[in-house]
Amino acid sequence: MTLRRLLTSVALGLAVPLALSAQQATVVTGTVRTRTSEPVRGAYVAIPELNLATVTNDVGTYRLVVPAGAATASATLHVQSIGYRNVEVPLRLEGGSVQQDVTMTEQAVQLEQVVVTGTAGRQQVRAQAAKVEKLDAARITQVAPIVNVQNMLQARVPGVTIYQGSGSSGTAAKIRIRGVSSISLSNDPLIFIDGVRADSRSGDTNTNGAQIYSVLGQGVSRLNDLNPDDIESIEVVKGPAAATLYGADASAGVVNIITKRGRSGGGFSQNIAVEYGRLTTNFTPPANYAVCSGSAMAHKICQGKAEGTIVSDNPLERYDVFNPGNTKQLSWQLRGGTEKYSMFVSAQTEREQGTVPNNSFSRTAFRTNADFFPANNVRIETGFGLMRTKTRLPNSDNSIYGFVAGGMLGNALSVGEAADGWYAGFGQKEGRASLQNIDDAWRFEPRVALNWTPTSRITQRLIVGGDLTRTNATVFYPKNDLAWFGSDQLNSGQIQQARENNDHWTIDYLGSGYLDLSPSVRADLSVGLQTIIYDDDVILTTGTGLVANPANSIGAASQRSSDERIAKNRSNGFFGQLQLSFWDRLYLKGAARLDRNSAFGTESKYFLSPSVGASYVISEEGFWKDGGLGRIFPTMRLRASFGQTGRSPTDGALALFNPTPYATLDGSTHPGVVPYDPGNSKLKPERGSELEAGFEAAALNDRLGIDLTYFDKTTTDAILRRPISPSLGFSQNPYVNIGKIVNRGLELALTGRILTLENVGLESRLSINTLHNEVVSLGGIAPYGTLNRVAEGMPVNGFAAYRILELRDTIAVVDTALTLVGNVVPGIEGTFGTTLNLFKRITLYGQLDYHGDVKRYNGSGQFRERQFRNDANFVIPDKLSKEERLRRFGPFIDLNGNPVAFGSVNEAYIEDGSFLKLREVSLSYRLPTSLLGRLSMQDATLTVSARNLATWTKFTGLDPETVYGENQEFFTIPAERRILVRLNVRY
Repeated sequence: MTLRRLLTSVALGLAVPLALSAQQATVVTGTVRTRTSEPVRGAYVAIPELNLATVTNDVGTYRLVVPAGAATASATLHVQSIGYRNVEVPLRLEGGSVQQDVTMTEQAVQLEQVVVTGTAGRQQVRAQAAKVEKLDAARITQVAPIVNVQNMLQARVPGVTIYQGSGSSGTAAKIRIRGVSSISLSNDPLIFIDGVRADSRSGDTNTNGAQIYSVLGQGVSRLNDLNPDDIESIEVVKGPAAATLYGADASAGVVNIITKRGRSGGGFSQNIAVEYGRLTTNFTPPANYAVCSGSAMAHKICQGKAEGTIVSDNPLERYDVFNPGNTKQLSWQLRGGTEKYSMFVSAQTEREQGTVPNNSFSRTAFRTNADFFPANNVRIETGFGLMRTKTRLPNSDNSIYGFVAGGMLGNALSVGEAADGWYAGFGQKEGRASLQNIDDAWRFEPRVALNWTPTSRITQRLIVGGDLTRTNATVFYPKNDLAWFGSDQLNSGQIQQARENNDHWTIDYLGSGYLDLSPSVRADLSVGLQTIIYDDDVILTTGTGLVANPANSIGAASQRSSDERIAKNRSNGFFGQLQLSFWDRLYLKGAARLDRNSAFGTESKYFLSPSVGASYVISEEGFWKDGGLGRIFPTMRLRASFGQTGRSPTDGALALFNPTPYATLDGSTHPGVVPYDPGNSKLKPERGSELEAGFEAAALNDRLGIDLTYFDKTTTDAILRRPISPSLGFSQNPYVNIGKIVNRGLELALTGRILTLENVGLESRLSINTLHNEVVSLGGIAPYGTLNRVAEGMPVNGFAAYRILELRDTIAVVDTALTLVGNVVPGIEGTFGTTLNLFKRITLYGQLDYHGDVKRYNGSGQFRERQFRNDANFVIPDKLSKEERLRRFGPFIDLNGNPVAFGSVNEAYIEDGSFLKLREVSLSYRLPTSLLGRLSMQDATLTVSARNLATWTKFTGLDPETVYGENQEFFTIPAERRILVRLNVRY
């Protein structure tokens, strides 16, 4: 080889790598955050001139790869996210890697936000005539001590009231939206998960209960099956004005839970969370009092004491019943995708021990959502959820086998004797702790959705999904020789077992298309159909008389019995909607839905549910922008909507007979029937109509957001039971459509970004809502109920009493007519929450919750004072004033001087149930970036949080919020105080 050839070869060898290096891809990476350094999840990041785009992951980071040869000297990075101002940043693409972080500014009014619940056609907030609340659940779980879905909704959505049923682990709260709309039917909202009708049963031992066997007041909810960390957002439809597309049974509102999905083009990331918590009781049980006098001097506790001595005892404290519980949780998530698919996978395990011995809750959950993009105009969504929850609950409320009632109704004189200070001595702590009431539920949620856009103007979506629950329930009274349970039958050992199959299937189709009628007018037409199939099958068995406790099965019992109940329901709905938009700021909507439900029988007919509405972004008009109002309120949207829905009974027209055996003269029994319900072939749906109007506005340079809504919801054709003559032989009165109920009120939400400095950010939210609930008509039925009364002019189940008119020297005069004392549902609610961000790493969050204009019946106090007479208010003579003793204990007479039984005069125990609660507090610390790099982490946050820290109230019972049913405190364990520590790591 000549020297020239050698030099040429060397030169070429050096030039090729240099050329390849010059043509290598450019990688653009960065983090998108708010001005207070919170990550912006799911932001759209693009370089339009290079046709490149991606989305940020859960920690706000993105990655764009510019192919070799495609890079230009300069380009523009575009960043968009709902709720934030668009950002454009110039880039220089010179090969290698480019780091470009982006800061986004939040908007006070988010008109471009997309909502999917109850919407068709244009889904941006600006086009919606009725208010649909949207919660960023993924963001909430990052800072708040969230245990279940009810916690996520509590005090965050104006008009949504949460009733805490019990403080026992695994129990459920009840959800009420804009008051009580029905007297006879359920007031629970519909629950959907990703557009599929979900198993939303809540409560204990009724036709819609999730707890098969009663634990007297407290019960579980199928919402407890869901892992809160799997939820991306929650959308709440509050009433008929926005619920027409959901048709039948949507009068009480709709809650659509939207689970997390993958993100295409953003790569993959993993999240691991570890949580440990401590649970403590939030109340001090009162002591029991007695007087050592007369025959009582023979009791051990009185021996050696002077006659007339007052003695006291607190068996709940003496037996150390309540002890700190704990909760442990481990969860993992994988999220991400490519251009052809995206995926989300999660797994969670949680174990919780309550504050009493026989109370525990466990949950194991798995969920996967995968989306595939076989073509540019086709998206296939698949999803599957698998959950198992196991709940062991103690008896509670007015159960004699409950700890609270057993301890608080005890007799101090029996200390050291058989009962030892407890009510009836049913095993004291040991016997009550031995009771087992267990629900073990498996839940399966398959879902497939096909989204097809055949043209740029037409979209179609088909969802097929199910929610299948399989429950095994057991109640076990162990065999014992100590008379723990007060009856020979139970003390011989008894076991009850149930197997339940509960299935919901949903088929939902929605097709939408639009047409430009002119350059300024667009018409969107949507049509759809929905079929809901519901099947429930329960087999119940009981075995009594066990040989030994380890053989606690039905087959090992000497006496056995069984029962079965089956319920099936089918509903079909068809709907259409036309929406006209003018200049993309004025939107007019008209929609209608036809529904048919099998609850009305095989010959039932379709009924119509219409809705109309308008939305007007008036701030985009020239006269507004140029005027004084435009300077004060740069963003303003006006909206109004009217809609109707219908609700069907769970039974009524079909339950004509009850099977009953009969005996003949020879002693044999044969199958027979007795009349049960005459039915009503003319029964119609209970109709809900709602008018809603309001506005959203931004002020103070987009630092203040204002959201005001007025609603007027009316129930007509309310389903009630009309009394019939007993001589007809039916044991149940038939359902008829005769009632009318109204709910009206205001909902105001103020959101303010008070500080948005580089190292300090302060954001606060104040919400207030009012409610007026009234029974307008009972259709001629006489008022009924005493403590909780249904009468025209009163709230549904409002508190009523024979009012005390006069207190004389030694007697109280009471009215002869029941009159309204107060509301069961709060007439006013308010929430104040604030988030403080410091130095880009520290987040301090807190929330206050207020309920007012509400009464609660102190059932525990009434029982202790007047029935068992062991409370300090009764036993200690000077504990109460003379006037207050008369109000509680009488004697009572009416206006005519006739004696009145003290049990009929309960006004003194219907107390002010208003309260202010420090609901949530949390402190989060984000680890420094330098440390994260060494550990190969994207993000890591340590959070310490607390729930139910303090309550300020005039209520003298255990807790005004934790109630038996929806109206009284009756020996119910109050909601526990939780202190949680959570470490969240992302890779």
